[in-house]
Amino acid sequence: MPDTVLISILVFGAVGALTFLLVQYYATQAQAQRRLHAASTELRGAEPLRGMRGYIAHRFDERRFHLGADRRENLRRELLKAGHFGVYAVNHYIFVRFLVAVLVPVAVCAILQVLSVGAPPLLKVALVAISTLVAFVGPDAYLARRRRILSQRYRLIFPDLLDLLLVCVEAGLGLEVAFARIGNQMLKQSRELAMNIEMMGAEIRAGRSIIPALESLADRLGLDEAASLTTILRQSIEFGSDVSDTLSVFGDEMREKRLLRAEEAANKLSVKMVLPLGVFIFPVVLMVIMLPVAIKLQSVLR
Repeated sequence: MPDTVLISILVFGAVGALTFLLVQYYATQAQAQRRLHAASTELRGAEPLRGMRGYIAHRFDERRFHLGADRRENLRRELLKAGHFGVYAVNHYIFVRFLVAVLVPVAVCAILQVLSVGAPPLLKVALVAISTLVAFVGPDAYLARRRRILSQRYRLIFPDLLDLLLVCVEAGLGLEVAFARIGNQMLKQSRELAMNIEMMGAEIRAGRSIIPALESLADRLGLDEAASLTTILRQSIEFGSDVSDTLSVFGDEMREKRLLRAEEAANKLSVKMVLPLGVFIFPVVLMVIMLPVAIKLQSVLR
């Protein structure tokens, strides 16, 4: 009876913690979308945090875990690439990692106690060890997958960004003002890309020049196209050529590359369909063809 009560408490605690994390995630996403234009104020951390978020920000500070300056900077950069722009993103990452490392092995141990009563102890220890390894690797794997998804999304939207930038530049706006104007339009397609553009605008308003700000943007996006855009804009500014002509040519190349990627994905469909056809459709067709023959042979052999 006490074991059942303990297991129920552990399972209830794990479900409650996961529910809290999901609610916090969606609340943070909604708040970031409402405060897109005030991103620079948010980056300064002017508004103090209260409640659970304040507790996490205070108790799970990266300095408490003796993270070096390089490690903190790399972790903050990886979180930015994964679309987490909050001031206390590193603190929340440390909290989630600690929570997952504790809850996952405890939940697996509780499930094994309930479902596998007669299982060998060595098997239980192996499953708990595997779940612990997954709990430690899981957050980093999530960030890597999140970065890949965002990179693919950025690559699809990037030609549209160039078209809007070209329209603004041809209308007589400078690059700094043009990027500020297209941020609202990018919000309709990708919140993360709009936040990155807003961060670049905050860097420019803080006194950074346009080219270093573009290099920082390209590093956060992780796109070769963004790095190429930075290079051609630097060359255009240094040599005094027309920026609109440069953007027009580069935008045409990006649209052609997007079309080539779509054609490449379409050409891969025939190869990808081989496995489903061979596993699910071919055996059924073979059974439909051979079953009457087998029945006929069985009747003849009798």
